Amino acid sequence: MPRLREILDAMSRPLDPSVDWVEFVRDLEAPISIQVPGIDFSPRLAEKKDLLIIDAMQFFVKEVELMERDLELGDRCLLLERLGKISAFAWVTFRDCRLGMWHMMSLPIGCAYLVYIHVHPEYRNKGVGTYLMNLLMHWLRENGYRKLISGTFGHWEIPIRLHIKSGFKICKKYTERRILRFLPYPPKVTQMED
Repeated sequence: MPRLREILDAMSRPLDPSVDWVEFVRDLEAPISIQVPGIDFSPRLAEKKDLLIIDAMQFFVKEVELMERDLELGDRCLLLERLGKISAFAWVTFRDCRLGMWHMMSLPIGCAYLVYIHVHPEYRNKGVGTYLMNLLMHWLRENGYRKLISGTFGHWEIPIRLHIKSGFKICKKYTERRILRFLPYPPKVTQMED
């Protein structure tokens, strides 16, 4: 007689591949190559006054008050400015965070999680994302962190290339599933080998 888990697994079907999630990890003790793009940027950590602009750059996916709270709880956001305007940013957290209905990211000591990375369209495809990512990794290493974890949707080719170019390795793949196409069911998690 099959167990309930086996029956549910058989009834569940992977959804469209666009709902797949790829999780990356980067060893911050490995070499980090910072190649400055041919554009002059000033890096700095974000302050409370920057949050409305950051929120607008990511199309208001998170309320400014929540971002303020996250900064107070220890999150950091590295900015690249050009001519006094924010051109790119990378937001990291050092706390456990919920990444979906079924997945809670528990960060071990010495690990950070890259929540967002955004480059203004004017500066894309010019090495700015790679520069920002590598600056962030260098800053994390200098502040005692050993690993950076990140994730993106499986069909987002540009972020996947950015992660690979920056030395990340794919560590897990999540495939969302539903029973009878509408009941959420825990994703299938595939551990990737080194």
